[in-house]
Amino acid sequence: MSDEIVIGSGVGLAMLSASAVREALTDCANLFHRAASAGSTLRFDTSGGILKRAGAGENQDIFASALEPLEDLHKRGLIGKPVAIGVSRIALGVRKGDKVPDISTVEKFKRVLLDAPAFARGDPAGGGTAGIHLNDVLVRLGLLDAVKEKSILRVGGYKVMAEVASGKAAFGLTQGTEIAAVAGVEIGTWLPPEIQLVTTYGVAPGKAPRDPALAARFIEFISTGEGAGAFARAGFTAP
Repeated sequence: MSDEIVIGSGVGLAMLSASAVREALTDCANLFHRAASAGSTLRFDTSGGILKRAGAGENQDIFASALEPLEDLHKRGLIGKPVAIGVSRIALGVRKGDKVPDISTVEKFKRVLLDAPAFARGDPAGGGTAGIHLNDVLVRLGLLDAVKEKSILRVGGYKVMAEVASGKAAFGLTQGTEIAAVAGVEIGTWLPPEIQLVTTYGVAPGKAPRDPALAARFIEFISTGEGAGAFARAGFTAP
C-alpha cells in the first residue's frame, strides 16, 4: 500500500495523515476534488510520527491524526485549531471467513494471545496510537515477555493487517478503521472494555497553509459537509 496518494493535479492541498484516518481522508479528498476541482497529495505516518514532524517545524496544509497530539501542537502554535471528526476503537481482525477468537473478557484475551502461534500488532516505537496502547496493556497484564517471540510488529495498522491477510499472523490487533480498509480481512471482535481505548481523531490546518481559504473549505467539507459521511463509511462514529 503506497505511502503517498495523489488526487487531481495542480497545487491543491498537501496533507499528512495518521494511518487510522487513511481510508476516510482519501475518500474525502476524492469527494472534495469532484466538488471543488481541488487536487491533493496525501502522505501517511503514525499519530506519534506526525507529532514529531510537526513539532520539528514541518508544515502541511492539512494534518489529520489523533486529536490529542493535534491539540498539543495547536497549543504550541505549530498548527491551526483542530476539529474532531470521528471516534475509533481497537479491534481484533482476522482473515475473512476465519473463526474469531473469544476475547470477551481480559482472561480470555490473555489466553488467546498465549495460545496464538503468531499475531500482529503495531510497533510502539513507531508512535501509533493502537501500538502504544497495546504494548502498555501487555505490560500491565504481565504478558509482554511471554508473547515477545510471537508478536509481529509493524508500523501502521494497514501493515499489521497485511500480515494477517498473508497468513503470517493468526490475527491482528489495531484500530477497527484500519482493519476495515484492508482487503481479505475483517473486524472479528472488539477488545474487552477494561483494556479498550477509544480515540477521537481530528483534522487541523497547518500553521501556514499555502491556500488558507482552500484548507478551511476542506475542513468544513469533512467535518460538517458531504465528506463527513466518508468517516462513517470507514467505521468511525461521531465524536
